[in-house]
Amino acid sequence: MPGSTYPVDAILLAAGSGRRLGLPKAFLELNGTWMLPRLVDALFTGGCRSVHVIVRGQDVEKLEQRMSWDRANLVINPSPDAGRTGSVLCGLEAINEPDAVMIHSCDIPLLSSDAVHQLIHGWHKCDAPDSVLARLTTPGGKGGHPLLLGAEHVSKLRAFHADQPLRQLLRDTPDAVLNLVRRGDPGPFLDVDTREQLELLESFF
Repeated sequence: MPGSTYPVDAILLAAGSGRRLGLPKAFLELNGTWMLPRLVDALFTGGCRSVHVIVRGQDVEKLEQRMSWDRANLVINPSPDAGRTGSVLCGLEAINEPDAVMIHSCDIPLLSSDAVHQLIHGWHKCDAPDSVLARLTTPGGKGGHPLLLGAEHVSKLRAFHADQPLRQLLRDTPDAVLNLVRRGDPGPFLDVDTREQLELLESFF
């Protein structure tokens, strides 16, 4: 029913090798500030019940040394190069019967807690949140991140292969997509894969 609230569990993808960037994406910094803890905080503060950070096994020791994991759950993807959706599946395995899942990537580092809150709030207002895929968009209609999946789509996602793109969910069920316009905030729409993109993002941070 409209206005009903369901807990949302977050999967934060941080297992990318960052070959073009020159460092693992879990350790991405903007102007000397490590972004992974900020993203974890944005997801929690924005309204997520739990945050599961998916990483490469070789990064675990360094991550445990640099950050307290009292709040977020560190999850290892044993095959991180098999495809990004493989990391999502690892996250789903770590969540006990999720009502809804929010998926975000650490290479989109400027996500704010307010953007997370807008996404969750707009999704909760739907008549049938379980059947909805929600995302933020620019006023011009460009899709952004995170992606919020109702329970029906979480079940569909479990059948995906590691290299199967998440956007297939959007293509297969276009009527289920809820686009929430995000104004005056480039954060959900800017990713970083190269040093040039990193320099651009640093100008916004």
